Amino acid sequence: MIYDAFRRNYVILPGREQSLEEFLRQDFGELKGHKWRNRSNSNSEDALTWSCFQLISSLPLGKKLRVLGEIWEDAYYNRLPFPIDMNKLNDNQIKICIGKRYQGSTTKELTEVDASIELPGILIFIEAKLYSPLSLPEIPRKPYDQIARKIRIGLDDPKGDGGGPIFDGPYDFYFIFLDIAPLDKLNQRKSKKEASEQSKGFNDKWKSAWWFDYYKNGRNGSLRPLKSVLEGITEKRVDQIAKNMGWLTWTDLFKDLLRGLIKEE
Repeated sequence: MIYDAFRRNYVILPGREQSLEEFLRQDFGELKGHKWRNRSNSNSEDALTWSCFQLISSLPLGKKLRVLGEIWEDAYYNRLPFPIDMNKLNDNQIKICIGKRYQGSTTKELTEVDASIELPGILIFIEAKLYSPLSLPEIPRKPYDQIARKIRIGLDDPKGDGGGPIFDGPYDFYFIFLDIAPLDKLNQRKSKKEASEQSKGFNDKWKSAWWFDYYKNGRNGSLRPLKSVLEGITEKRVDQIAKNMGWLTWTDLFKDLLRGLIKEE
């Protein structure tokens, strides 16, 4: 559906109208005007990302932490504890960003992250997809797919929009892929050759899950696929990096957010 008034497509907090327009008008690389052109499209993943994470960031501390905790449980199937003691966090230590740009300190690679969460010593990138497939490499202009590019930059002591370092010292990095279906439902048993062919539309959605699984779980018991795209980026153990990769569905995100809205402080 295409709305007559684009604001109908968003959940807009009071006083955030100008921030939304600035977000929609920002350009990145070749995607000039992409957000603005699609501002009224009900299938826009930018509209969902903005609406959900703006709302989470506006919640009182207690509710915000509950939502973030449930998102974490769903993304990591309750197998990975939240990376910091929530009881020690205050509101000023939780920064939720939408469309923030990060640049690797050594590689100078640049990316715009759909949603990111910055906590003391913790950086979380969230790559959000709805109906669009994963962006694959286009050699030599784009040597890495979206997953590899986000992980490389997230581990490369990134600088933020302002140019300064995100953290003064060591930090832990996590990568969460947000998509329409669980990983095992979306993935398909295909060859790497098929997965590497340029995506043409919704029927290639499976490639997001294929490449995520390829990096997280490797092939034939080896994490060499992930290790190969991180050459020279980090000294962290590749098995820990893979462990820090999570998969989240929009359904889980919606339920976590709705529960957070109705729970009492």
